[in-house]
Amino acid sequence: MAMSIQVVYILFGGLLLLLVCFLSYLLIQKARLNAFRAKVESYKDSMKESLFIYLYRKDEEHRVEPKNRIELAGVEELLSGFSAAVQGDEILNNITLYAEKVFTPKYKKELHHSRWSVRMNALYAIEDFGLTTLTDQLVEIYEKKNSTAAEKNQILKILVKLNRPEFVMYMTNASRPLSEFMYRSLFGTMNSEQFQQFINKFEDLQEEIQLPLIDMIGINHKLEYIDFLKMHMKSSSEELRIRSLKSLNALSFPLRIEELTNHLQSGIWQERMMATKLIGKTRDEKGLSLLEQSLKDSHFLVRSNAAQSMMKIPTGKEYLVQVYKTTDDKFSKDMAAEWLEKGGITVVE
Repeated sequence: MAMSIQVVYILFGGLLLLLVCFLSYLLIQKARLNAFRAKVESYKDSMKESLFIYLYRKDEEHRVEPKNRIELAGVEELLSGFSAAVQGDEILNNITLYAEKVFTPKYKKELHHSRWSVRMNALYAIEDFGLTTLTDQLVEIYEKKNSTAAEKNQILKILVKLNRPEFVMYMTNASRPLSEFMYRSLFGTMNSEQFQQFINKFEDLQEEIQLPLIDMIGINHKLEYIDFLKMHMKSSSEELRIRSLKSLNALSFPLRIEELTNHLQSGIWQERMMATKLIGKTRDEKGLSLLEQSLKDSHFLVRSNAAQSMMKIPTGKEYLVQVYKTTDDKFSKDMAAEWLEKGGITVVE
């Protein structure tokens, strides 16, 4: 019994010692980090003005040459701040040229670091500074089987921004399917010529790429593609029709009533809903009778958008009052009352 208690004390003492050692290690690391950060901040304060003058004027007297880890960290942080804050091609180009000379060796090494976070931070910095010196290496990393999805996505963004020809093939033949969000992000990054490349080959693209491409026409208000959207709102693909209608609505483009009647009869409620929204954009009184029929729709959002669109059309409020007073349809009556009240009109039985 005494031996068992002694063993427990020994184990407890050992665990306590380990805990003390671990806490001491954390405190030492924290102190080192604080000391490092203090030195970095001090260096930034002393070099900020010189670096700023050099980047704006290319004045060699103010050129900053970091010589150690502290100075590299300070310059990197200053450069990142400048890059996010300044505007103008000349200053941004100066930042890129300076970053390429100072940081290419550092990022080249970090791209092969064993820690994923270090590799990702290097990729983010390469994008922020617009470095072109490591693009061949980025292509090699992208084509490695063991590269993570996050690394590949970030490399794709860089290749698009630098207009490397490989990005088209990588986007259309991705080894791992990209998310819609990622496709939208890439399309949103593209210049007009790059975007047009995908429009030109639209029919050859998989639908998972076509859909976010159509989305970005509306999101980025690309009015030059209205005819393209009008063509695809007639597609045999339900989702392509819905996305095309959605983008036309985002562009606030007034279609003719005749172009929307078939969509109001669709078996898909999302398509009917988008059609009711677009009829409101026409401001054409001929659409009121069609919207009245949509007030009887089985889906709440179709009914709600039909009433809202009626309120946008001249004489629409008066028409909706008449619907409220004369209809026997409960759905229509309730929705008319709701939107008339939102429009400041009190309905009385």
